[in-house]
Amino acid sequence: MPHTQKKLTSAIAAVLLLTALFVCWYVIAANYYYGALAGTYVLNRDAERCTLDLRSDRTFTEKLICEGRFQEVQGTWHRYGESHVSFSREFLMMSGEEVNADGEAHGEFSKTLGLRPCLTLAPLPDGPKFRKKLLG
Repeated sequence: MPHTQKKLTSAIAAVLLLTALFVCWYVIAANYYYGALAGTYVLNRDAERCTLDLRSDRTFTEKLICEGRFQEVQGTWHRYGESHVSFSREFLMMSGEEVNADGEAHGEFSKTLGLRPCLTLAPLPDGPKFRKKLLG
């Protein structure tokens, strides 16, 4: 009887642990609030290099090097829907990017394995893709 009870206790503990891990993962994966999306995003492709620093106070700094020319701007960003975003008119456009009806750069966040945010600018899903830096 004690052996069966030990197996049952182990099985219950395993189920509880898996449930707790799933809940933790889901809380992170489903979080698309400003604080969760804030951070430094980078894009490196061809002659374009862009660093986009999104802050939780809904402001951003963008540094763009295109064909050897450096530009830096500051503006605001607005999240809408679950994972969509639009940027104020200060946002520097990149090749292949489209604006919305209001003339603003816009895009959508996604998360790799539900954890690491990526930002894809319009046209979706093939627009410029930013990856969030792991550190910094």
